[in-house]
Amino acid sequence: MELPLVDLAPWFDGDVAARRAVATAVDTHLQRCGFLVVVNHGIDPAVMDACRSACLDFFHRPVEEKEEVAFAGGAYRGWVGAGRESNAATYGVDTPPDLKETYAYGPVDVPRPELEQEAPRWFAPNVWPAAPSEFRTAAEAWWRAARGLTDELLALLDLALDQGDLLAGACGETTATVSLNWYWSRRHQAASGEAGPRRDQFRIGPHTDFGSLTILDRQPGAGGLQVLDDDGSWIDAPVVEGALIVNTGDLLRRWSNDRWCSNEHRVLPPPADAPDEELVSLIFFHEPDHDALIAPLPACVAADRPPLHDPVVSGDYLAEKMDALSVQ
Repeated sequence: MELPLVDLAPWFDGDVAARRAVATAVDTHLQRCGFLVVVNHGIDPAVMDACRSACLDFFHRPVEEKEEVAFAGGAYRGWVGAGRESNAATYGVDTPPDLKETYAYGPVDVPRPELEQEAPRWFAPNVWPAAPSEFRTAAEAWWRAARGLTDELLALLDLALDQGDLLAGACGETTATVSLNWYWSRRHQAASGEAGPRRDQFRIGPHTDFGSLTILDRQPGAGGLQVLDDDGSWIDAPVVEGALIVNTGDLLRRWSNDRWCSNEHRVLPPPADAPDEELVSLIFFHEPDHDALIAPLPACVAADRPPLHDPVVSGDYLAEKMDALSVQ
């Protein structure tokens, strides 16, 4: 299996027929693999460059400085230090903690002020470091750009199923979060007193994403992203200049009655033959409205394909998964 390459230019610039052709192609791809490599996605590379630069500045600062904005429980906000998460745990797999640090934040544009009271876990104010001074601006720009792309992709998927705006209409108050991940080098790990990755320890352990769509801007590296294909083999995600990785999450799989995949994936540990390799990934996790009821879409149910999942409320499902991340 290879991750399919999708050119979104006809979606943005084409006529009705061209847009439908892209929607049909994406639908077909997602029935085989829940990952896409998208080009001509409309996000200015300068947005990612600025965010990554600010991330590196922040992550290279002393631990004492980062602790001033550390995650303290409740809403997933702020700096999550080394050894505090295991993505594989969300799959019920016992592995050592992930080899990374994360900066997490939620919606930067809250559509209704009362949401902070109605759903504090999802709409609590974000936490921002004092330095670097450009961090907040760069991080918010990435959230907005990725949110705009996911809005387009939801409209594309709605068109693929000829179902109006059922997907997009349930995501107007998205609880989308961002994880800015720093995958440190093996030399950095050694400086912390550890010889190297432990058995079955990854930068991110095997897992599926929880929500609807994920937008990933990644750096190429030896310790990079792998996706589990349908015959149980791990394949390397290709590096295509200017491209983003888009993948579907568990809620979209349930919504589509398993029409669309939600592949397991992982990020390899820092390699011994590249001891100075450090990578920064910018990851936007799109999610439906916190109170959206996720039930199989009518277009994805038939007499020979009855509903495969019980309905779930988006916020309830996501909370259970987030709790399983094992943030200590």
